Amino acid sequence: MNLAQVGGEIYTQRIQAGLLQEQVAKFAGLSRVTINQLENGTLKDLGYTKLKSVMDVLGLDMKTVQHAGLNSALATAARSVSTSYRDMLTPDMLSMMLRSGQAPERFQPHLMALLDETPLPVVVKAVAEAATADVPAKKIMKNLSQWAKQWKVCRTVW
Repeated sequence: MNLAQVGGEIYTQRIQAGLLQEQVAKFAGLSRVTINQLENGTLKDLGYTKLKSVMDVLGLDMKTVQHAGLNSALATAARSVSTSYRDMLTPDMLSMMLRSGQAPERFQPHLMALLDETPLPVVVKAVAEAATADVPAKKIMKNLSQWAKQWKVCRTVW
């Protein structure tokens, strides 16, 4: 949920509570203009403390939920890194390589693409999907870090 969507929820709750923007602003210690921009989706940024004060006034809370847009990150990552290569990397093969830390030479370019080009949220979710009780995500991340160092990948987060 982005700030504009949160603003829409705040608007709905404020109307249901029978409050004016000016009242919510006063209770939250903000300006009416800020509340107006928040509700209309034109506010560029609002710090956590300020947003929380508005939400507290209206009895709203913040919950974190995992984004539902990505069904199988392993499948997405495997398909993505195989696009430019003759050899196709399957989700099961990618999972096995991530857990073992062993990269067959013919798939090293695929794994370099994973490290350099695949969106980080996809990589993080793929790691979580590949992890098992025997090989936790932390170990897989260590494998990724070792590959990144070994192959001198461009992305510096590893």
